[in-house]
Amino acid sequence: MGLLGKFKNNKVEAKIVGDNYQAFSTPFIQVPQGNLSLPFIYDGYRGRNYVPFGETNLFPSVIDQLYYTSPLHGSIVDFKVNASIGGGYEIDTSQMDAKEKVALYGFEKKVNLDKILKTICEAEILHNRVYFKVTIKNGKASKYEYIPSAKVRTNKTKDIYTISDDWSRNANGEELLPYDKDCVDGCYILCFENMTTGQDIYPVPRYTSANNFAFLSGELSYLSKSNIQNAVFPSFAIKFPKKPQNNEELQQIKDTVNKMKGAENAGKAVAFFANNKEQLPELDPIPVNNNDSLFQEASTLNTEQICFAHTIDPILMGVRTTGSLGSGSDIKQAYVIFEKNVIIPLRQRVEDIVNTMLKLSGVDAEIVLNNYQIIDETITEVEEDEVVSALSALPDDIRAVVLSNMTADELRELANLKPLGL
Repeated sequence: MGLLGKFKNNKVEAKIVGDNYQAFSTPFIQVPQGNLSLPFIYDGYRGRNYVPFGETNLFPSVIDQLYYTSPLHGSIVDFKVNASIGGGYEIDTSQMDAKEKVALYGFEKKVNLDKILKTICEAEILHNRVYFKVTIKNGKASKYEYIPSAKVRTNKTKDIYTISDDWSRNANGEELLPYDKDCVDGCYILCFENMTTGQDIYPVPRYTSANNFAFLSGELSYLSKSNIQNAVFPSFAIKFPKKPQNNEELQQIKDTVNKMKGAENAGKAVAFFANNKEQLPELDPIPVNNNDSLFQEASTLNTEQICFAHTIDPILMGVRTTGSLGSGSDIKQAYVIFEKNVIIPLRQRVEDIVNTMLKLSGVDAEIVLNNYQIIDETITEVEEDEVVSALSALPDDIRAVVLSNMTADELRELANLKPLGL
């Protein structure tokens, strides 16, 4: 969690956090060194009621930060959320009496179900764990308070959970016992943690294998910005044999250089005069910065690796892979695979969480997330016929002549569109 800004004269003051990092009341921190794909989790610490998550105990905050700083990573998370819950939900009330319907209505309003579904889905994707502070009264849940995953730590035996609003400043947070069916009235933490291979304390999201790439994709934009603002981009260095003797000579040099700059002077000749050859200025070309190619290579690699880690075909995010045109059938097929392997299991996890909350609240009902086809049958495949193949094989100038002599209906037929007369 980041450092909070201070209030002065009713204005928020930004506070510098390390080098080149600025924060108000944001979750942004100085990202630690080391491999972001392998968070350090060691349960050998003594004298604490929690196991640190990450080398600086701030790995969950880094996860939150990467969601904002990596354009592609953040977009994939949003895409998954929309694909999972975008179709809304249904709760079968046909077998419920009036009292049960009132209890269901109270639950929906109490937890703000429409909003909390999105929050649960995001936490499932980003952290692989979801938490609620639940108040038990008369054996039922009377109140739910969502707790962001980045605020929660636990101990090795998972019988104590510690909640801190900002682990970068305060490690002495509120301690809660996990809820189970034998709990008496009081406040507890309701935990939904997915099991992950090799992790006994904190579940690690599957996409963490691409965390380094996600961090790099966010830094590339900042690197490009800094490169433009701070780098020196002159084409030539003009060397004069002596220092200007007075302000008049200095102004003459400035005027001469200014007359050579700008689009209006492109291609013009320039003349220099001196009493002898040794006093003529020298023009040395400056090597061109090749960072643009470096940015391009890194960006392409980032895109592929982030998509692979999220188990999503790049074509669904509008990224065309080399040698593929991305036809309608390709997109449809990629989405069907993505939905069955990623979205349907994610919907089931969100449904299980909400149904558990319904049961604890004494509501005998189950939620079902509607299927949401982001990509449906409106996408059609345009098959390439012999005419298209023949046209594609022609030289550009001949193809242009052929197309210019075709009627509007012939062109529409070529594109599998109905004639204008219909």
